[in-house]
Amino acid sequence: MLFPPMQKATMHRVKVRVEKLAVHTKRAFAIARGSSDSFERVVLTLEEGGASGRGEAAPTDYYGGHAETVAEALEGVEVRDPWDIEGTLRENEGLHPSALAALDGALHDLAARRLGVPVYRLLGLARPQPRSAYTLGIADPETTVAEARRLSRFPILKMKVGGREDVETVRAVAEFSDAVLWVDANEAFSPDEAPEVALELKEMGVRMVEQPVPASAGPEAMRVVTEAVRPLPVISDEGAVDAGDVPALAGCVSGVNVKLAKCGGIRRALEQIHTARACGMMVMLGCMVETSLGIATAAQIAGLVDFVDLDGAMLLADDPYIGLSYENGRIVLPPDSPGLGVEPL
Repeated sequence: MLFPPMQKATMHRVKVRVEKLAVHTKRAFAIARGSSDSFERVVLTLEEGGASGRGEAAPTDYYGGHAETVAEALEGVEVRDPWDIEGTLRENEGLHPSALAALDGALHDLAARRLGVPVYRLLGLARPQPRSAYTLGIADPETTVAEARRLSRFPILKMKVGGREDVETVRAVAEFSDAVLWVDANEAFSPDEAPEVALELKEMGVRMVEQPVPASAGPEAMRVVTEAVRPLPVISDEGAVDAGDVPALAGCVSGVNVKLAKCGGIRRALEQIHTARACGMMVMLGCMVETSLGIATAAQIAGLVDFVDLDGAMLLADDPYIGLSYENGRIVLPPDSPGLGVEPL
């Protein structure tokens, strides 16, 4: 019996494109470590078989990331099989976490687009409808109070603080605002003063405190704050970079802040979330100042967490992507759009 000759499967080479872009916030964004209104981001595009997927890198100095070196590293990524997301991430595990997050996002976007489904469906999740906090950077009391009044339609406001004077600004906002207030100190207080500050915030009605002490002070310093204000949630951010940091924090904090740019993307974020849950901890999903591309990537897993702080694109004056909509803090993913659901302007 004769059989027709076997046809070789056509393998398309994966084309890699990398671009740097600068985005700007509507106003200077200040935290305890500094202030800026311009942020460099790197976008990775993978093209294969007529389809393309995109991912965003949001490097920051604090975590040792710089746009120039991240872009150079992404130019050299190896993608042997774009369907093998885990294998591709392992082959490129030497990348800076923000660069790995861009590769992770592009791989998920590409695979989901080729299948014609949203990324959250690819992950086996329901369509997320997260309600995010809106962040108020550090400013003088008059400016912050005016901003809080302007944002009265937002149900959750997160206030950055860098010292005692900013705690008084929180008090001024708490006196009139109906919003749920979260406070993020970005390591601003010493282990000695942090418990007292956190107690003051609790008495004002603040509903969550994030990273009140330096990560370098260790989990025990966070434990003292957590025990002082229980049951007010105390969340570790700078002290919880990836899944490996979580077990040591168990019993010392209420939960951890997971950010794709610091842990390495969706897959690594899922590892961190599941590790936190196994340790009986709450989970916050955060972001850097990012475009809608980066926010859309994180939003795919927002249904798995307790606190959502994905306002990075809401802060921008020049978001270069469309697809997501923002309705008074709610992030609306386009229904059933394949991939991440965003496109460049």
